Amino acid sequence: MKAEQLIEAEGLVAALELAVDVVQRLTSDFPTWSLPEAEVSAGVAGAQRLAQLSQTLTAVLAKEAHSRGLGADNGLSRIDWLKAQAPTLEGSSAPALALLGAAMNEPRWDALSEKVTSGQVSVAAATVVLRLHQDVSRIADPEQLDEIIAVIVDKIEHLTVKELNRVAAQARAALKPPSELDREDAGRRLGRSLSKIGSTADYTEYRLRLDPEGSAILDAAIDPLARPRPDVEWTGDTKDDPRTPAARRADALLELVGRAVAAPQGVTRTSRTKLVVTMSYEALLDQLRGAGVADNDAVLSPGTVRRLACEAEIVPMVLGSPSQVLDQGFSERYFTTAQRLALARRDQGCSFPGCSIPPQWCDAHHIEHWSRGGPTDLGNGALLCGRHHTIVHERDLTAQIGPHGVTWLLGGLPISIGPRAPRTTWRPHATEDLPLGA
Repeated sequence: MKAEQLIEAEGLVAALELAVDVVQRLTSDFPTWSLPEAEVSAGVAGAQRLAQLSQTLTAVLAKEAHSRGLGADNGLSRIDWLKAQAPTLEGSSAPALALLGAAMNEPRWDALSEKVTSGQVSVAAATVVLRLHQDVSRIADPEQLDEIIAVIVDKIEHLTVKELNRVAAQARAALKPPSELDREDAGRRLGRSLSKIGSTADYTEYRLRLDPEGSAILDAAIDPLARPRPDVEWTGDTKDDPRTPAARRADALLELVGRAVAAPQGVTRTSRTKLVVTMSYEALLDQLRGAGVADNDAVLSPGTVRRLACEAEIVPMVLGSPSQVLDQGFSERYFTTAQRLALARRDQGCSFPGCSIPPQWCDAHHIEHWSRGGPTDLGNGALLCGRHHTIVHERDLTAQIGPHGVTWLLGGLPISIGPRAPRTTWRPHATEDLPLGA
């Protein structure tokens, strides 16, 4: 029996109970050990697709409940009504579903609603857009806000929730008056804290809370020192760095503190923290309202960037700037700092499919080897983490660079890590198309 016939014959609740029974059998009785590798990969993708559709259906039902005013007779808010029907909803799920359900009844959100109900966009992604609108609608220029929202909704299915949050943070900073940004920055600085929360015989645990400015400074200082160190003679049989990422960051922080303590008063033993900030010169000079994005994705107001310029080494990654030579041809073997910044801006990390290593821990690789006549140009460069850099050389892989990023090839065919995984690690820069000027 087809799905449409089942729902028509049995009704929504019976169809859902059947679906729950099928999934329950898969989780408890199905011999997953017998599955071929391809089915394990496809099964993970399918299970996540099922989870997303479950959230989408809940949002559609929340829309219907909102239109009928369910719960109002008992004095329940939309959120409380949802929690009463589904006590297992966790954390921010109920507020997000209630917000989306209400928005789906408003014509202004028809385009977003259609992408949600068709399965192109998750509830979490749609909620980022709705909360952006909710946060700034009272203080932003209505036309500019509508224009920004339209651009985001148009691109939303191509962005991860993390990327959407970055876009939303930059849009918030662009839409708020400078005085409001300065006030918020000052308030966040007062909220910084470092607390010792517990000790044992072996360890002491701290809790550190930082604002976007503080996190950008700390990450920029720690990241260069927190890379894996395969060159060190580690104990044991392994040649690889045995430390976890968290352990490497802790060691990096202690090294920074140790250098500062050992340095003579007023003299630093290391160069100033290098903080890469992507923004326009116009925003930096206050000719436009806009924000900078640090290389850890923290969104900084123009005022914060100007102040940090006096305290750290600001490296402006200026979109469209002709001031740096980014193509060197065959004259130079190694990529320059400016080229590495441009590659980081384009690739946003390791370009190998499925890899999430950040750009700070990547090498700039010649797609066509320099020894074989490959130029040291952006069109022949790609960022790779240490592991994938080794794999690319061992397997003699090549790549193509297109409008959506780097596509790695094996035998002339795109490499894929799974049946539904993207073959191109595309991390789009939606903010470039946002009308963020005043």
